[in-house]
This record gives sequence, C-alpha cells and structure tokens, in this order.
Amino acid sequence: QRFASLPEASEAPVPTSKPKPAVTFGRAELVADARGHFVFTGRVNGRPLSMLADTGATLVALRASDARTAGLIVLPGDYTAKVSTAGGVAEAARVRLSEVEVGDIRIRDVDALVLSDEQLATNLLGMSFLGRLRAFTIENGRLVLSQ
Repeated sequence: QRFASLPEASEAPVPTSKPKPAVTFGRAELVADARGHFVFTGRVNGRPLSMLADTGATLVALRASDARTAGLIVLPGDYTAKVSTAGGVAEAARVRLSEVEVGDIRIRDVDALVLSDEQLATNLLGMSFLGRLRAFTIENGRLVLSQ
C-alpha cells in the first residue's frame, strides 16, 4: 500500500488574508427630520427605496410602484388582505421580501404588504423588520437600530 505523505509544517500553505467573518451584527442610526419622523433610504431586495420607520406598523409596507422597483410581481388578484391605515381600510397584497437593509443591518425573509400608491404615501419600515432587531432606541433625535 502507498500512503500520501503529509506536508511538513513548513510546507503548509500560508493564507494570504484572513477570511472575513460572517456579519452577525449591525448598527444604523437614523436622524429625525424637522417633523420628528425617521425618513431614510434603505434597500429592499438590493434596490434603494425611501422609507419611514414606523413602530406602529405591524409589517413592512411598500407602495406598489416601489414594490415593482424591488422586483416584486404583484397582480390585481393578490390584493386579498384588508388592513387598517390612517386613511381607513385598504386592500393589500401579502409578500415576503428576500432582504431588507438599513445601514449595516441586513435581515432576510421579511414579511410585508404591498398597497396601491394611492393608499400608501410612503414605504413603512414596520415591526416585521424592527421586531427582529436586538434593540432599537431613540437617543438625541436619532433612532438607533442594533442587530
């Protein structure tokens, strides 16, 4: 029988760079606007979208036009969910977002709703994202998100 010889310690390959650790935490700070709202540009499925952080929203909610920008295909028959909005009851389509990013924070498989542009003035970063964070706090006019 033949056995392959093991390399001597001096012959072992030397790594040229350290492998990057998997990102298991992130942080983002959102600055309040003049009205005290936390409006920012996040990324949904890799596409930049303007959003408003809203702890009163159960789910992330996207305007139909922005959902299309993020690569979602929502058909008229998909609007089967009834939701309460500031303007009353609206029809929405339930979707799952592959990924939502805010600053250094990235969360995958986020439940969301799509509403018509007429029913939703701005995209909302709701609790289906915020509730998966380690913490979020308001400090000195900034919303601090920690993963």
